[in-house]
Amino acid sequence: MHTKKPHIVTIGGGNGHSNMLSGIHEVFEDRIDLSAIVSMSDDGRTTGLLMKYFRDDLSIHFPPPGDLRRCLYVLSQSEYRDDFQKYFETVLEDIISIDATTLGDIAKMAGAYEFLEKINFAFFDIKLPIHQPLNWHKFWNIFMGFLFYHFDQDYEKMMESMHELLEVKPEIIPVTTDAAYIQATLGNGQTIERQDNISNVCGYDSRIINLSLMQWSHGARYTGSIVRAMTDVNYIILAPGDLYTSTLSNLIIGGMKELIRYLDAKIIYIANNTNKWGETNGYAILDFVLEIERYLGKPIDIVVANNKELDLDAEDMERLKTDISVKGGEYIYITPDERAYLESRKVHIIEDDLIDRKSLYKHNQIKLAEMLEKIIFSA
Repeated sequence: MHTKKPHIVTIGGGNGHSNMLSGIHEVFEDRIDLSAIVSMSDDGRTTGLLMKYFRDDLSIHFPPPGDLRRCLYVLSQSEYRDDFQKYFETVLEDIISIDATTLGDIAKMAGAYEFLEKINFAFFDIKLPIHQPLNWHKFWNIFMGFLFYHFDQDYEKMMESMHELLEVKPEIIPVTTDAAYIQATLGNGQTIERQDNISNVCGYDSRIINLSLMQWSHGARYTGSIVRAMTDVNYIILAPGDLYTSTLSNLIIGGMKELIRYLDAKIIYIANNTNKWGETNGYAILDFVLEIERYLGKPIDIVVANNKELDLDAEDMERLKTDISVKGGEYIYITPDERAYLESRKVHIIEDDLIDRKSLYKHNQIKLAEMLEKIIFSA
């Protein structure tokens, strides 16, 4: 007898989301109907620079490709998955104007031409009329920019092409393709504008009390594909990651909270293993939960958290503290008082040793996926 697969939607951004999806891909993706909704507020480093090129030279909004790029290659079912990951992350070094070359020539600079030729890529001759330098950009961000422009600035069509090229079965959906610049208001009245500043400013004078879209992004709405993805969804998994810039940046997009609020789906939150100096320094796990619920407009049903305390030597502690994703933060665990409060609200808490020993702060993607598998298939 045919049994309908559980329908799962993940929401997140950054490395935490793609790391979780990689584990799901390895452990049980073939047993679920999966969609991944990805934050589109990234505006930092070379991603922000490429967006600026499109805006200044072409008067076009190019939605940021970086978080989508990572989700695409971790969910690829192609026999060339490792090759895609390698070329996705290749940084271009040639000092040449983007408009002075073709995508095929850039692929040669990245060492990817023969690989793309082998998989019958068909758009080597297309060009992108941006009069800005190519160097320091990641090849696949540029690659996606060329395809976006070639497909008449149709981001959905570009993403369809990427799914086909990488043989990705789950639907990876940008939460919006509108300009979605964000701002954080602090308790002292100060406003920090743009994702890169919010994420990378350390030593705030006070906590973030509100995250919102900047004035010229007030019209940003969720993409139409999200309605289809949310239809008959059984579980919504909120991925680990920076609270404001990777998680809540999805929920403030126009219509998202309203769409989720009335669904019957169970909400699973994968709690971060650490807080982060600046954005969430001093936060306990309960702070994360309550802040997400405030923006979500409904309670979380299940919290998944690490309970293993690592005894790090001085060298590893320094490596942890200086990592860009931690920046001096510290490990966080559910305390007895937090547990009692959450359990009084009928929140199901599931804890285990979840820390990846290589990074010291990420989740072990296989352990996390196996835990999610048990939750989803034991219901």
